[in-house]
Amino acid sequence: MKQTNFWNDAAWYGVYMALLAIVFDITGFYVQHALLSLLSLLLFMGLLTWFTKSRVARYATDEEGYGYGRCLGFIVAVMLCAGFIEGAFVSVAANWLFAAKYDASIAQSISLLEETGFYTADMLEQMTRWLHSPLWLILGTMFGSAVKGAFFGLFIAAFARREARPFANNNPE
Repeated sequence: MKQTNFWNDAAWYGVYMALLAIVFDITGFYVQHALLSLLSLLLFMGLLTWFTKSRVARYATDEEGYGYGRCLGFIVAVMLCAGFIEGAFVSVAANWLFAAKYDASIAQSISLLEETGFYTADMLEQMTRWLHSPLWLILGTMFGSAVKGAFFGLFIAAFARREARPFANNNPE
C-alpha cells in the first residue's frame, strides 16, 4: 500500500470547494436566481466527483482497491475542510465585509420566524446573536458542509470507488 496523506489531500481539495462556495455566496448577496443555484450545485458535484476519482486513481491498488467507505470518508473530510474555510469567510462577511447585506437577509428570516408566533423576543434575539457569532457560523457551516458532502457522497462514492481485484495476488509462476 502506498503511503498517503489523507488530510493533506482533503485540505487542498477543501480549499477549492470553499473558494467555489465563497464565490457563489458573494454572488448570492447581489443576484437571487434559480439558475445560479443550479450552476453552483452542478459545479459542486462535478468538482467533488473529479477530486474523488483523482484520489481513487492515485491511491487504489489491485490488492486493496479503494472502496465505497473510503471514498465516502474522503468526501466528508473534504467537505469538513471546505466548511471550516467557508465558515471563517461567512463570519468575516457577516460581521465586517458584507454586514449590511447579511443583516438584510437575516432580518427577512427572523421576521418570518417572528410571524409564526412560536418564538419569544428573547429567543429571536438569541438567534440573531448566534447568527453573528464566529464560532457558531464556523461550526454550523462545517456541519452543513459535512451533511451536504455525505448526502451527495452517497452517490458519488458509488461511481468513484474501485474494488480490489479478486485474483490480484494470484501470480502464475
